[in-house]
Amino acid sequence: MRKYRPTAKVLLVDDQHRVLLLRGIDRSKPDIAPWWFAVGGRLEPGETPGEAAVRETFEETGLTIGHPGRVASTRRFDWDFEGAEFDQQEWYFVVRTRPFTFSSAGWTENEAATIQEHRWWSLGELRSTTDAVYPDNLADHLEAALMNHYPRWESPT
Repeated sequence: MRKYRPTAKVLLVDDQHRVLLLRGIDRSKPDIAPWWFAVGGRLEPGETPGEAAVRETFEETGLTIGHPGRVASTRRFDWDFEGAEFDQQEWYFVVRTRPFTFSSAGWTENEAATIQEHRWWSLGELRSTTDAVYPDNLADHLEAALMNHYPRWESPT
């Protein structure tokens, strides 16, 4: 039986228009290649997506952000991870940030075991990679969100 899992995801974008992604694995599927995904995670009971975005960003990166602004996009899908099945609802936020020192000090035991690395990605790199990146077409979604949220944002060519 799938468990409903509401989540807040944060697309942290630096001053070079790069997005921070994490690379993870599912230990129950050693034959599946690692994939890249946005910072964020499950909402705690009584927590709003915005509150979860702030908390998850700090826990997963060490970066303290203020209110993450309005929701840039959402998605809902079924998936399984580490042997559990989920009906996952995601709320995506776009947060501009200055350079910061990444920290994994707030990771849970499960995150420490399944997250392999972090990396800043340009839109061009996202569009040309053969690695799995979620959500699908992240570069297009991110570019549209940035143009919508930051009208003076210019896409690098």
